[in-house]
Amino acid sequence: MKKLLGWILVLALALVIVAVAVVCVSCAKKEEPQTVKVSYTIVNNTGKNVTETTLSDQKSSNKLESKAGEGGLPDGQSTGIEMEVTKEKDMIDVMFSYTVEGGDSMMGPIVKENGTITLKLTDDGKLDFVVE
Repeated sequence: MKKLLGWILVLALALVIVAVAVVCVSCAKKEEPQTVKVSYTIVNNTGKNVTETTLSDQKSSNKLESKAGEGGLPDGQSTGIEMEVTKEKDMIDVMFSYTVEGGDSMMGPIVKENGTITLKLTDDGKLDFVVE
């Protein structure tokens, strides 16, 4: 009985050692974050003048605020925006927001590195955007 208990303890200890080794190996392979440039075309289809846009990297302190040009970004117009962001595990974590005349605003995440951000109104009249 004592011999069986001894083998069980040895086996349990071996399993613990293997588990610790697996964790250590996976920690050692951690990817270093890289900096990439994201680039978007913002298209205003809200029916209102866009007074401000903000693009911020959630993994760093990078933030780009724009008053959307002199006098704002009129409905039907577009503008470009680009910024350096941190990329980890093949993903970016960017937050985009915009404000229209009257003070209404909308905020949401973007995970694509490049594309077109179309600002729009939903069927119930709320602000929204789509990244394509």
